[in-house]
Amino acid sequence: MNFEKIEQWNSDSLPIFEPGLDEIVFAARGRNLHFITDIPKAIREADLIFISVNTPTKTYGRGKGMAPDLKYVESVSRTIAEHAVGPKIVVEKSTVPVRAAESINAILREAQRNDPRLKFQVLSNPEFLAEGTAISDLSNPDRVLIGGESSPEGIELLFLRTMVLEHSRE
Repeated sequence: MNFEKIEQWNSDSLPIFEPGLDEIVFAARGRNLHFITDIPKAIREADLIFISVNTPTKTYGRGKGMAPDLKYVESVSRTIAEHAVGPKIVVEKSTVPVRAAESINAILREAQRNDPRLKFQVLSNPEFLAEGTAISDLSNPDRVLIGGESSPEGIELLFLRTMVLEHSRE
């Protein structure tokens, strides 16, 4: 965890520049947007968890130089499995292969076997963003994909995502 970056996200000087990002962060920070370092507590308290991590190209083994390396996705999945209590909706946002949710599911299913009170619904909702136009791309996407098993959680995510898009266009 990069504590310095989290500190920057909580300051007036954000660690990255993206046109329009500072206005959005400053308006939402402290209300429904929080940059924190207590990951176990955040996982315990969250109903909805987004996995949005770097997916560099593999530098070893099968797929070297071509396939995305899922080590960070899998690491976050193990952290979620370790600290979750009760039902959680886990939404994978990173740019990953179509079947990456199976890897996440396998890790979370193992936790469910050890604690039957846990219930995970894994959904995929990748973003198609370009540096410099990310805010515009989020507000006016040319496509929205939501994948997962047919479930009430998936339908709810679709509804919420639609509401966000409608609100951003007002």
